[in-house]
Amino acid sequence: MSFKNIIFIASLIIIGFTFIFLGYYFQKNYLSKPNIVFILIDTLRADCINPDEESHPITPFLSKLAKQSIYFPSAVTPCSWTKPTIATLLTGLPPEKHGVRYSARNENPNSPMSDVLTDTIITLPEYLSQHGYETYAVQTNANLVPLLGFAQGFREEHFIFANDAPASFVTEKSIQFINNAKRPFFLYSHYMDPHLPYNPPLQFLNLINKSNKASIIEETYIAPDVVIKYMMELIYYNLGKRSDPPSHEFTGQEKQELRRRYHAEIRFADSEIEKLVNTVKKKFPNTIFVILSDHGEEFWEHKGVGHGTSLYEEQIRVPLIIYGRGIKPKKIDTPVSILGFAKTVTSLIDLPSYSQFEGQSLVAEINKKNISIEMVTWGPWKDMDLNLKGVMKYPWKLICNKNTGKKALYNIIEDPKELKDVAEEYPDVVSKLMEHIEISSKEKFLSPSEKTIEIPPDLKEQLEKHGYL
Repeated sequence: MSFKNIIFIASLIIIGFTFIFLGYYFQKNYLSKPNIVFILIDTLRADCINPDEESHPITPFLSKLAKQSIYFPSAVTPCSWTKPTIATLLTGLPPEKHGVRYSARNENPNSPMSDVLTDTIITLPEYLSQHGYETYAVQTNANLVPLLGFAQGFREEHFIFANDAPASFVTEKSIQFINNAKRPFFLYSHYMDPHLPYNPPLQFLNLINKSNKASIIEETYIAPDVVIKYMMELIYYNLGKRSDPPSHEFTGQEKQELRRRYHAEIRFADSEIEKLVNTVKKKFPNTIFVILSDHGEEFWEHKGVGHGTSLYEEQIRVPLIIYGRGIKPKKIDTPVSILGFAKTVTSLIDLPSYSQFEGQSLVAEINKKNISIEMVTWGPWKDMDLNLKGVMKYPWKLICNKNTGKKALYNIIEDPKELKDVAEEYPDVVSKLMEHIEISSKEKFLSPSEKTIEIPPDLKEQLEKHGYL
């Protein structure tokens, strides 16, 4: 065989392999179903993301990403604390239907019980698995462990739980998962950092201090156990279940320091989420990211702290970002409910929505206005005896205490801080919104009875770390 023929044959082989590679790359990144990366930032308030600021000190990455995304600055969570909200996101069902209410039931202090997400309900990860997706989760909240039903749809080796692990751990394990993915994947990465007890890495605490130009004494430190004790005592005092105010009342400087530490935790998570998004985007261009929070956090706006205690804006307003291939940037200021998360994910990947998934597809119906949004909270602990139900029909928001019958009405446009109850001035509005509450209150749980399980010692210790017991 002549040298020319050898060169010709070699060229054909190279060209053939090139076409095969390009075909594989095109199929993987353009023709196959897109990957979904679901990033949950626990306890992130909506106002911590601000794309309008040139350089936002709290979330520089997410604030920049919001400009390149479908961005909902006024999304509303179905419940003001984690466990019922995540159950809603994973099942597409409102809290009244999936039956998950409490972190702890303390009827017997020696043997506390916890709600379980029943396996009779199909979860979004299960549905995606049935349609050819590999599913992965890196979970860091003790309320969402496999024992309590939150690993449904994930293979055991594809579900990592590490209580209160830092953002760097979540990013590292998430990247390890997707590096081994062999087909379209759904990745759920849960960043716990902004949650109590606000103990950020020093480098991020210093960043917030310098960015805010706050006059904070560097030696000021509020121990995590002091913070949790104070918050628990204040919550029960505000509910009338404790006669004395907190044993340690925070000074104005200490309150400022708590906010600073909260913001520093968010800044830490923001930096790690940037690493995750950029790594996935580079390796898997055909990926859509859905980034949101489960609830906000109160810092004395209505005389309270934390979350799971009210339905005011600081606790139920969350940011929502949808970013990735095929997503055209748009800002949607109208409030929307994240109840439609599961339906939104199936819409993004062109799968038929499962009949169980309720709410609206936030991509398909983003132009709808003046919809009714419902929310509820019972609080993390059953002995709080809290039963609040709310409904928002912009600009009106009604909050009803189901235990006392007391109703409060707010105009969110004229009174965004919810300081003026106008229920007596607008009885017709109250009556109309109460119709929504009465209808939803008649909904029954899908399971014949609330499913609970005794909390084992190791889980009890993990829940105590964040004030859940």
